[in-house]
Amino acid sequence: MTIDLPSMLAFERKLETSDALMFSGEWENITIAEKWQAIPITKRQNRSTQSAHGTSDADKVKPNPVSSDSDDANLPLNHDTLKVSFSMRVVGNLGVPFGCNSPVFSNAIKAKTIDFKQSEGISTLAYRYAYNLANGRFLWRNRVGAEEITIMVKAGNSSFKFNAYDFSLNEFEKSSNNTDLQQLAAIIAEGLQGDQQSFVLVDVDAFAKLGHQQHVFPSQEMNMGEKGKVLFKLEGCAAIHNVKIGNAVRTIDTWYDRYEEQGQPIAIEPFGAVTQIGDAFRKNKKEGDLYSLMFDWVNGSELVPEQQMYVTANLIRGGVFSKSSSKGS
Repeated sequence: MTIDLPSMLAFERKLETSDALMFSGEWENITIAEKWQAIPITKRQNRSTQSAHGTSDADKVKPNPVSSDSDDANLPLNHDTLKVSFSMRVVGNLGVPFGCNSPVFSNAIKAKTIDFKQSEGISTLAYRYAYNLANGRFLWRNRVGAEEITIMVKAGNSSFKFNAYDFSLNEFEKSSNNTDLQQLAAIIAEGLQGDQQSFVLVDVDAFAKLGHQQHVFPSQEMNMGEKGKVLFKLEGCAAIHNVKIGNAVRTIDTWYDRYEEQGQPIAIEPFGAVTQIGDAFRKNKKEGDLYSLMFDWVNGSELVPEQQMYVTANLIRGGVFSKSSSKGS
C-alpha cells in the first residue's frame, strides 16, 4: 500500500530560538555583565538622492523620501564592541507530528525518525547546529569587518568559548577537532534524541569588536506602504528577530546539487529557497525537495544518509507541510 502525504501535517520546531538583544561595551569587559548597556534605536533625518532605475528626470533632483526619518543604531562614542545575546531550547520528541490526519503516515515517519536518531546522522546535524553557534553566523551583517569575535555558550552545566574566525561560513570541516565544539554538539544531539519531556537550554553571548561609534544592524521590520526604515527593538533595546537567528542556525544544507557551484550552505527549507538571491535549490523531485524525499522515505525507498539528514532537519525546522489540494481548471 502506498502511503500518501497527508492533507494536514505539521511539526513543532525543535530548535526554539529567542529574539537576540543587542548591547554595547568595551572589548576588555566581555566577562563583566554589568558593563554592558542596551543599544537604543535612534532617528536619522537624512537627505539623499533617488537612485532607483527608472526614476523620472524630475525626481532625480529631489531628495529620496524613503531615506528621511529612518531608524538607525550605533555603538556609543566610548564603546567599541557589540554584544548579541539570545537563548535556544533544543526540544525532544523529534519526528512526532504535532498535527496529522493520517495515522498511517504518522506511524511511518515516526518509525523512520526513531531509526535515524540511532544513526550518525543525528550527530552530524547537531554538530552543524553547534558549528553555526561557534562561527557567529547569527550575527549576519554585524559579523562583517569585525576585528575580533568571541562567542560564549552555556549549555546545561557546561560553558564554552569560541573564536568565531576559527570556523568557516562556507563549510563545516575547519576546526572540526575543536573539543568545545564536539562537546556542545553532543549536548545538542542529546536534546534532539530525547523524549517529550526533555529539552536542553543553550545561552549564547557573542562579542564583536567593531570600533567606536560603528553602525550595528538590528533586524528591519516589514513596513509595507510606509516610507522610512523601521528597526526591531524590544523595550527600547535594538534586537534581531528570532526567525533570523533560527535561519542562521539551520543554515546547514550542503547536500543540494548546486553546492559546489554556490560554495556555501543554505538554510534548511522544503524547496531550498534563498530569498536574498531569488532562487530555490530544491524546487522539484529531481533536485530533491522535501516532499518527494519524505514520500519516498515513508514508502520504503532507501534514502542516502545525506537525504535522510535533509528530511530530518526539516522536521527539526518545523512548520506546516500539508499537501496542497488539487483544483480543477
